[in-house]
Amino acid sequence: MRVLFLSPDFPSNVHPSACIFVQTQALELQRLGVQVDVHAPIPLVLPGMARLKPNWRAYTQIPNQYDVEGVRVLRPRYLAFPSENLWGWPHRLKAFSLPAHSCDLIHAHFAHPEGTLGLLLKRRWKKPLVVTLHGDDANTYPEQSPRYRKYYKQVLAQADLILTVSDGIRQKAQAHTQRPVLTHRVGLRLPPMQERPDKRGLRSQLGLPQDRFVLLFVGTLVQYKGVLELSEALRQLDDEGVLAVFIGDGPLRDGLGSSSRTQRILLGQQPNAVVRRYMVAADALILPSYREGLPTVVVEAGAVGLPVIASNRGGTPEIVTPETGYRLEEISPAAILAAIAQVRSDPLEAQARGERLRQHVYRHYDASRNAQQLVRLYRRLLEGGLG
Repeated sequence: MRVLFLSPDFPSNVHPSACIFVQTQALELQRLGVQVDVHAPIPLVLPGMARLKPNWRAYTQIPNQYDVEGVRVLRPRYLAFPSENLWGWPHRLKAFSLPAHSCDLIHAHFAHPEGTLGLLLKRRWKKPLVVTLHGDDANTYPEQSPRYRKYYKQVLAQADLILTVSDGIRQKAQAHTQRPVLTHRVGLRLPPMQERPDKRGLRSQLGLPQDRFVLLFVGTLVQYKGVLELSEALRQLDDEGVLAVFIGDGPLRDGLGSSSRTQRILLGQQPNAVVRRYMVAADALILPSYREGLPTVVVEAGAVGLPVIASNRGGTPEIVTPETGYRLEEISPAAILAAIAQVRSDPLEAQARGERLRQHVYRHYDASRNAQQLVRLYRRLLEGGLG
């Protein structure tokens, strides 16, 4: 079986964590004998433009093609423009960058433009189309643009199989179509469950103090991730016993410098292996996000038993419950401060919730097991058994 993945991004030498969940699924399918090719085009940077913005310069450094453990990744250039997903026709521009391809099935990640591109290829190549909805493509974008809403409904009506990464997204998508929508979580590549690594030793290796409460944020430093509220909470906390570590990059990074005794470390983007080391060394992960599909970072934290503080938005409540973590019922500095205080006041309870989260992740988010389920869906679709 040969499957073509359509993805808006993919891990590379420049962005090692971009759409890491797509890579995880592709590699697990590859291990099961499915040949996976990935099409993840990159905006074209015209001569001289690379000097204007760092992200444009980064685009020029990504190869046009590379392999990841046997998965062929195609990164052709296409003519991009601002707010293209909401207002434009990037699926048509991306279609020009993809030559004729031999595959049995097309699997698009996100409704638009990849899902809409998938519809073009479905008609052109007469191949079935699977679309996975991941979050904003179903939760927010359909309400922001009439054109996007039109594309979204077309995908729901015409794709051969619609999958979602959480039950919350499934319920929203199901309201727009009479056809069945299935929940299918991507998951993580989980090692056999074992004792957690030595936290003190890892802190020594990373240069983190042993006597401080280490609060970790992992994600893009943008407003909807609740970064401003978190920064204000840290300013009000004004506690030298707390160290906040930010992993990620974005437009708000320059404004995150410490203005109180609560020290902050800004590490920028880091490979997943480095992120996991900081998760093992930290005391809690915080994600005060205003919108999420199924936040991979919470699943990753759960896999190492790290206590999680997260907002009650999107698919997050399916993972972070009062038994497995700490929910923010509102996104505000006061709510963040109260949650941090709760974790610090009872570390044994925090560890217990982290362990229950780890058990939950191992039961429901094992990428290998979930890839086996996906292969069965592929086969049923190719055999005409999903109609």
